[in-house]
Amino acid sequence: MPVVLLLVATLATAAAYLRATLALPYPELADPLGPKIFPILVSGGLFLCALLMVVDLWRTRDGRVPVLLEGNEPFDLRSTLMVAGITAWTALYFFMFERAGFVPSTAVFLAGLMSVFNAGHRVANLCTAAGFTIGAWVLFTRVLSVRLPQGIMPF
Repeated sequence: MPVVLLLVATLATAAAYLRATLALPYPELADPLGPKIFPILVSGGLFLCALLMVVDLWRTRDGRVPVLLEGNEPFDLRSTLMVAGITAWTALYFFMFERAGFVPSTAVFLAGLMSVFNAGHRVANLCTAAGFTIGAWVLFTRVLSVRLPQGIMPF
């Protein structure tokens, strides 16, 4: 039953996201794809995930739960705390995104995550976080003409 609930939630999210995307205003002077192409791709990815869940349910139609969702693993406090910490870190990123701006909030967010998943490589983590953030900023602002939150940055 949890798989069916996850499937329904995925379909509902994909449908709502696609509906909101299609309701975006279309600028008069824009490229043929406009600002909708990326959100449409995200919606398509969600629908694809839902389709894969349907296939998995069909393959296990004898009533047994798929192996990945059995949940017979013992409780692991360390993993639970890590998931809770990453969730809180992501919530803080969402909170700071508009206030601090894209560049500082994204760089700090990525550096923090990378320090958890790639511990012991401080310089590489910082360089990767900074490089990705600057590359994404250039791509969005200069190539795609997307306005990102400026926050505390002067540009």
